[in-house]
Amino acid sequence: MKETLLKIRDLTIGHKGKPLCSGICFDICKGDCIMLCGANGSGKTTLLKALTAMSEDIVMIPTGIPKTGGFTLKEFVRIGCYRQTDMGGRLSVQDEKTLDNALHQLGISHIADQDISTLSDGEFQKAGIASALVRKASILLLDEPTAFLDAENRIAVLRTLRELCDGSGTAVIFSTHDLHDGRNAATKVCAIGADGIFRSSEDDMDGVIGSIFRRNETRNRK
Repeated sequence: MKETLLKIRDLTIGHKGKPLCSGICFDICKGDCIMLCGANGSGKTTLLKALTAMSEDIVMIPTGIPKTGGFTLKEFVRIGCYRQTDMGGRLSVQDEKTLDNALHQLGISHIADQDISTLSDGEFQKAGIASALVRKASILLLDEPTAFLDAENRIAVLRTLRELCDGSGTAVIFSTHDLHDGRNAATKVCAIGADGIFRSSEDDMDGVIGSIFRRNETRNRK
């Protein structure tokens, strides 16, 4: 039985005073790779932001960061760990070792000294994931990590997330509209249905995905 990292019970999310979804209940366990799906405006991003406030062990990896030149991949990852640096902006020896291990684990150690402006979108996304690992996050949140990626990089990023969960026990929650590839990478699916009801399942992932298209369905949370 997998270790439970966080229990979410009867959570309500909303935006500007307007409730979007209530009664949200699910567990995040060690090694989970959770796909979060739902229509635009259903509350996926709002839910991810709400989760970040629940534990210091949760890190949300931002998307859409510009690949501004002048930084190597390793420098970019190090900058993302600024809270762990000393007054001189240096990481501890142990954190530097963790950084090197993260780059190796994600398969990007060979481009550690490459300028980030030359990285593919998939490689750059992996750099963001590495930064979260160095910050010792037990739960990683990603909002649309495959948006605007080509098919090859999209599959590579999702495969990396699944391998990370399987290999290190880190839990990942990623929101996506790419239902097919996301479903293949996930161990569990959570969805905010077209009827506004939150559902989660490891056993009936296709049924949960289908709820985002069905408005009239009997309430059924798992």
